[in-house]
Amino acid sequence: MKKVAVVLVLVVVAAAIGMQGLMASSRDVSPAPIVHPGSTYGTASDRSLHSTRLAAPPGIDGDLTDWPAGESINLNRDTAYSFSGRVTGTDDVLAIVRSGWDQNNLYFAIHVVDDILVTDSTDVWRDDGVEIGIDGLRDWYAWGFDDHQYSVVADGRTTDRALPTTDISSAVLTYGGGYDVEMAIPMSQLIPGTPISGTVMGFTVGLHDDDDGGNWDAYLIWEGTNTSSTPEEYASLLFADRPEDRLAELEAKLERLEQQVQQLLIILSEFEQLTPP
Repeated sequence: MKKVAVVLVLVVVAAAIGMQGLMASSRDVSPAPIVHPGSTYGTASDRSLHSTRLAAPPGIDGDLTDWPAGESINLNRDTAYSFSGRVTGTDDVLAIVRSGWDQNNLYFAIHVVDDILVTDSTDVWRDDGVEIGIDGLRDWYAWGFDDHQYSVVADGRTTDRALPTTDISSAVLTYGGGYDVEMAIPMSQLIPGTPISGTVMGFTVGLHDDDDGGNWDAYLIWEGTNTSSTPEEYASLLFADRPEDRLAELEAKLERLEQQVQQLLIILSEFEQLTPP
């Protein structure tokens, strides 16, 4: 009987130590650093975007209002490493890009400002639309299972390396002055296994602008010179936790641990009331 009581006491002490560790961990949570685009370019770019772990998956419907606040990049004439064609200013055509992730998917929310939408061509790269270049393994090799060039046109057409695809989920919602795009890409297309905070992928964004039909009038690329065959030029997509989500997770663990301690204390009290044989 005494041995059982001693074991219970040790369990309670261990639980209390665990609670202290959790509380210390919750105090140590700090926001991920914000990385702003730089002004220089070279192989293995220093530019990056943090992809935030999402507590709940967004509905892939083109409505971006269910996305939490987070880091974004603004692709315009001044922030693009390369652009071709006619771009009259930073507000002529631009894309604001955010990213999120969970164990199953990589998500993108893209807000495009474009006053004239044209989708009259058979080839997706000739119309208004966005491109996401991904090097899932960050191995700088362009033609593996993990390498993709996803295009979403303003009319909703979706391709991977210019071929129609149903492997990803996407949606477009147009509005006066532009369109919004949401994408959900299965992790199984990008990496083996399950992603964790700290995972890094190669990543860039392209934006086509077509104002008068036929071929595009402008083409901007955030990092690199194309979105399909030069992953060594891509920026980095960094997987991270939101501090508030991490804190909520730790607080939930702490609450469960407190409940377990209370149950152990009740059991210990019952043992103390027993008369030894």
